[in-house]
Amino acid sequence: MMKTNLKISLIALLCTLFFIPCAFSQQVKQEETQALTQVLSKLSAQYKVNFLYEESQLKEKQVFYNANNYAGKPLKQVLDAMILPLNLSWYKVDDKNYSIFPTVSKTAAPLKPSITPIIADSLAKDQVSGRLLDEHAKPLEYTTVTLLVAADSSFVTNSMTDLEGKFTFPSVKPGTYKIRVSSVGYSPYTTKPFTVGGNVAVTIAPIAMQSSGENLKEVKITASKPLVEAKSDRLVFNVENSAMAVGNSLQVLKSAPFVRISADNTVSLQGKRTMILIDGKPIPDAALENILQTMPAGNILKIELITQPSAKYDAAFGAVINIITKKSQIEGFTGDVRADASTGKYAIGNLNTSATFKRKNLTIYANGGITKGDNIFGITSERFQDPTDPLYYLTNNWSRLTHNKLYNFQASAELQLDKNQSISLFANGGIFYFKGPWATTNAFGRKNIGIDSVLYTDAVFNQRASSYTYNLNYHLLADSGKNELVLLATFTPWKRNLFQNFPSVLYDGTGKIIRTPPYYQNRNKAAIDVYIAQADYTHEFKKQWKLETGVKFQYTNSNTSVDYEDTRNGQLEANATFSNQSNLRESIGSVYGILSKDWKNDKLQLGLRVERTEADFVGNFKQNYSNLFPTFLYQHNFNQNNNISFSYKPTINRAAYYELVPYTVLLNQYTIEQGNPSLTPQFDDTYSINANIHKLNLSLSYTRTKGMIGLFPYRQDLATKVTYYMRRNLNHSSDISLYLFYPIKINDWWETLNSGTPIGYNKAEGPVLGANYKLAAFHSDFKSSQIFKITKNLKLQVDAYYWTDYVQDLSKNSGYKNIDASFLLNLWEGKGQLRLGGNELIFKRNDYLIERNYGTFNSAERITNDSKRVFVGFTYKFGKSKIQKSDNKLGNEDALKRL
Repeated sequence: MMKTNLKISLIALLCTLFFIPCAFSQQVKQEETQALTQVLSKLSAQYKVNFLYEESQLKEKQVFYNANNYAGKPLKQVLDAMILPLNLSWYKVDDKNYSIFPTVSKTAAPLKPSITPIIADSLAKDQVSGRLLDEHAKPLEYTTVTLLVAADSSFVTNSMTDLEGKFTFPSVKPGTYKIRVSSVGYSPYTTKPFTVGGNVAVTIAPIAMQSSGENLKEVKITASKPLVEAKSDRLVFNVENSAMAVGNSLQVLKSAPFVRISADNTVSLQGKRTMILIDGKPIPDAALENILQTMPAGNILKIELITQPSAKYDAAFGAVINIITKKSQIEGFTGDVRADASTGKYAIGNLNTSATFKRKNLTIYANGGITKGDNIFGITSERFQDPTDPLYYLTNNWSRLTHNKLYNFQASAELQLDKNQSISLFANGGIFYFKGPWATTNAFGRKNIGIDSVLYTDAVFNQRASSYTYNLNYHLLADSGKNELVLLATFTPWKRNLFQNFPSVLYDGTGKIIRTPPYYQNRNKAAIDVYIAQADYTHEFKKQWKLETGVKFQYTNSNTSVDYEDTRNGQLEANATFSNQSNLRESIGSVYGILSKDWKNDKLQLGLRVERTEADFVGNFKQNYSNLFPTFLYQHNFNQNNNISFSYKPTINRAAYYELVPYTVLLNQYTIEQGNPSLTPQFDDTYSINANIHKLNLSLSYTRTKGMIGLFPYRQDLATKVTYYMRRNLNHSSDISLYLFYPIKINDWWETLNSGTPIGYNKAEGPVLGANYKLAAFHSDFKSSQIFKITKNLKLQVDAYYWTDYVQDLSKNSGYKNIDASFLLNLWEGKGQLRLGGNELIFKRNDYLIERNYGTFNSAERITNDSKRVFVGFTYKFGKSKIQKSDNKLGNEDALKRL
């Protein structure tokens, strides 16, 4: 019966993937007179290019079009024949992008097919370039910029800004010119006259536009903006229009290229220890998981996946993920409300609302929400550890059902002090309640023979936690953006109060009670305060040289306590063996410098970061050490679509604060974890070769590790059956992997994103239980997203992924495979969005198996959670669509985007 259901599911999936889009494409009628936007979609698929335009300017245009009349003709000739008679012009931005815009004036007469929109004669020609920003110094994408003759404002040519707001007029003859920008939603702007000549490239000071607001409505820029954009050092995941943007941020990160979410919700990018930023601001590790679990995916605009971070970022991280949240740029009051829910064996629901108020030079943003539901998490393990009786085993099976109630908020305020200065405040936080049963079963017996005894522990837990982050940011620009200063101060208080009790009963193999072990309970409290002060300065020299430098100081004060009580003497009493009080203070001071230069086809970046670490575990030990972390990046551009780069980055992985404390925690009667004050940091050296070949992105990365940190058994008591675990350093380990990212736009209704590791090999070596062990294996993984535009407002995304078995430290880990899918339906002209889908739809639920074999000690541990789920989410945007014109100008024409 299950096989039949599986076949039916597979057939249904194939129908969804292929037959529905095909049926839809056959319904499109070939009419001679068609909407221009519809014809451009066909040309986009035929010539494999993107057309960039403001939809409001083209939606009423009709064009006579018969595909047979243009068969085999170049795109340039087709556009001239169709676009120019409609009082429109076109411009080739690059090989893959063409802009369509209204003809500026009568002097902007249509050009003959043989002439490109660039001045061309026998005189020497120079390049004119610049950058276009909004009033917040953020780039304006896909905006038309017009070059005019200064004397009479006659039209010369147009250019289109790219994703970073940059525009270029590549070949301009000597003369005096000015630039005009007229974009919907912004006041028209014209630069002062400037002179071109002398074979010297002209760079225009950054242009910052000001919102006009007169009867302004939100303008939809129609362009084939990819779901994922590949850049030299990062990938940009545009979440806003993803069908998978439902649930919390962990859910949407799961669908991002090269991102892995472990069973305990640890996030890693390309297998590296990863720093998480929110809107460019650091989030301390202590608060990270709670924030990711409560931040709705619907609040995220895009995610930057920085695979080659510079020396500007902490040396503790080999990769950086920057989560950029949505903030409306429309003046007045706007916002949205979101509700989503998912269910597997248990259900979880979320309600969240956000709002932005923008008035002149002040922007205020806030969001808040509540998440409520149940979640189950379990571990089933089997352990062989008696060398005198190899068949004798111990099982450790526990299941934790958590009743969750989570409250979260985020708020920010940004004030533009003058044209060069801004100050902003940022705060987020949450209060988290977790409680429920935590039942454990420990069975003893011989494999395939029978059970001697079983210990049932009917535990419960109750935890309250809170996490807050407060941030103050000051931003100064000077000399038309050649100098930039950013000051940052962050304070994060984190608290946890966890109570557990463990009543248990020991039965024999027939179910009779042997005895009732002593009852025990413990209360685990933690209070961690993190203070960060940071200053970053950038100076741009002549000839494209740039210096970035900064200092950072981070201080952490960690107070923890474990109060353990048991009834060994007939009444509940404190047990000092498993109780402790600790205070750990750590300060990390760092300074960095980065010198870089951009040539026409080459880029060089040299960096150095120096860090000084001082740790004081009061009354126990002190650690003081300094480290140097040089970084290197060189990139050569063969042309606009092809480049190669080489990079090197060293990192340090310091042990978690609590692991350096000599604590003793009784996980159950037979498993005890202890801290390790002698634990030393882990050091990684990563070398990468990266290549972009048109849309194909390849990266070959080799990481050499010294002192890898892992949790290992270090002592066994065969009489009591107790195994003691501790985090320890391995000797050496390494990994070499080839990463691939390749997006394909098959036609105007089907595109696919493919990423993964075609092949990789890693190995590790180190001591466990007094003997030395080695482990090595090949591994690979692949993820493919299929995005289908079924209608104008309906989109389907299907994610398929597969991981082979792999090794990590000295353990073998199972791979996994499955398919996720989601529909995205836009309602009410984009004001509403409905998402409906599911995770792990085809194959059985993904469990994680970890095997460890160290001589006489052998264990297999299977981790399970409620990951096979269906979900639904709804978002509704509210607020003003018309805004009032601002009376005062911001005057920030020289502002630059914050780096």
